[in-house]
Amino acid sequence: MTGNTTIKPLTIGRLARDLAARPGQPIQALRCYESLTALWIRCCDTNMPGARVLQGMTCRAARRLTAGEDTLILPEYDCIPHHLSRDESFVRLPASLAVQGVQWQDATALARTWLKSRDWHGPVLVAGVRTGGAYLAPLVAAQLETAGVDVRVTSVRPGEKPDTGNRRVLLVDDPPLTGRTLLSLAQDMPGPAGAEVLVPVFDADDVQGLRKAQITVTVLPREQWHSTRQLEPDALSACLTTEAHWQSAGRPPTVDGLVPGRENSALAPWPGLRRRSPARAAVRLRTPQGIRHAVAGWVPPGIFGDAARAAATALHSPLPPATLAVAPALVISDDLAPAAPLGPKPAPHRLEKAVDYVLARARQLPVEPAGRGAPMPAVLHTVARALTGADDPAPAARLHRLLSALPPALPDNRCEAEKWFLDDAGRLRKTGHLSHAYRRDNELLTPLLDLAALAVAFGSGLEAVAKELARRLPDGRSWHEALAVALLCYGTARGKQLPRTYNPQRAAEIAVEAYRLQRGMSEAAELAQHILNGTAAAPGVVHRWEQPPGELVQPRLPFGGTPAPEAGPGPAGEEPEMTLKAVARWADGKFHPVREQQVLLLAPAGAPSTWSRARHALEDLARLLPRPGLLGWCGVPVVSLGEEC
Repeated sequence: MTGNTTIKPLTIGRLARDLAARPGQPIQALRCYESLTALWIRCCDTNMPGARVLQGMTCRAARRLTAGEDTLILPEYDCIPHHLSRDESFVRLPASLAVQGVQWQDATALARTWLKSRDWHGPVLVAGVRTGGAYLAPLVAAQLETAGVDVRVTSVRPGEKPDTGNRRVLLVDDPPLTGRTLLSLAQDMPGPAGAEVLVPVFDADDVQGLRKAQITVTVLPREQWHSTRQLEPDALSACLTTEAHWQSAGRPPTVDGLVPGRENSALAPWPGLRRRSPARAAVRLRTPQGIRHAVAGWVPPGIFGDAARAAATALHSPLPPATLAVAPALVISDDLAPAAPLGPKPAPHRLEKAVDYVLARARQLPVEPAGRGAPMPAVLHTVARALTGADDPAPAARLHRLLSALPPALPDNRCEAEKWFLDDAGRLRKTGHLSHAYRRDNELLTPLLDLAALAVAFGSGLEAVAKELARRLPDGRSWHEALAVALLCYGTARGKQLPRTYNPQRAAEIAVEAYRLQRGMSEAAELAQHILNGTAAAPGVVHRWEQPPGELVQPRLPFGGTPAPEAGPGPAGEEPEMTLKAVARWADGKFHPVREQQVLLLAPAGAPSTWSRARHALEDLARLLPRPGLLGWCGVPVVSLGEEC
């Protein structure tokens, strides 16, 4: 197994140097626009000079991109502030453009929708909510300007109040989850003309809170997104015929049709796919050898898709699905239909295969090391401060060294349990490996995150993963501590996402994953604290029934909640049966109860817009149980069924 492709980190300095090195040369219009926007946002975030100049350059690039120009000549390269070329901080990847499927064409469609229904004919200020909204705002403004609207552009974060004058503010942002940020900005926006909101949405309910607050909202539903329409049969067939680069030699295949029931995940969700995942479609390809089934999955067409496209064409392994072709915004790969689930705790030899997979990928896709002086990811300082209770920088540096134990590599998204399955030949497979480039702001690019996450996905302990790792890399190093730190950082990233789900079929699986994650993080916290403090007498930080440090390492439901006090004795005698019946009556239509050893985990059903009512439902459950103290909290609500929970 060989591979020598190096994935370059997407840094501010790299984008600035790439632009400055191309005087008088053509550059792809979308890449130029996204690069300029990233530099402009960086100046806005750091209050460094050059933001106004970069904003002007970004808006000019937006006008030319929306006018249909494919390539640009950048004559103003010398206007890019020199300090940016030395800035090795990672580019912040907006979820909408890097993960969820929003493209630049959606911003112009959103502007056209606003123009058709607008009730304001005066001047406007298009304000992009950083980070994602700032990538879309200049494109919205360019379309409005073409229609004759007097428009200016700015970017904004909560707490900032731009100079609006007498202009109506049009707030542009990523697809909202709760809408709280947009509501706060809209209500606090200064000026007499007020504010509206323009957003692409996955579901109309996502902006219901804004509308209830009397905020005017213009939306672009997901069925109208460019990435969704690109997977319509005729459009997909044309794209694969004219734009796809096929990996194999010979006559390229033709599209024979879409697989019934899996036509387009954006319109008819596939089992196991979250609603905010990028769109994909299962297709039948007609080849000289016969019909072959494949999946066309969306990847970003611009700079944010570089890593995904590079991985698609460079990775060669018997484990992931084979890549058949790449197109500007698509990766075509073999369809892997699960033949059997792994179950709640796969056999030990499956864990060995998964560790082999992660290490093989790390060897094949190394990430170019960041330059000297690159900032330490902020999450390390936060975790170290929570674990030690002090602002001493030394523990964070120790975490950094532990996380750097393996050469950096592009992680394979997240090692979530539902992504691993057995195919019809009994081989371990993993789906979703090219759904998008790994994000979380490109922090902690290390396979240790994947390896630590296996402890959750496979129901194993850290010791089991550390043992498998030491057997493959026998250099005498202890991997247990590094994996513990990686698991804490993995949990930090996942904490606020669990059990956020938009597919009711996934809610129960998410609850089990949250429970496993919490148990693994308790173990990791104790070990990491022992290493960082250098004493075995350090008090525990994360235990199942204790208050964690803020919201760092204990997953929390979006509707809130507080950890229960230490649980007393579990139910005895007839109480377990009474408890099960009470939960069954109460949970109907509101929660999914999931049995995990001696507890019931309760995952909320329905869309996030309904979860605000779950708090009262939990209070009702406490009154129905034989004893209110049986209801506790472990990242998800749990009900004790035995002596040990």
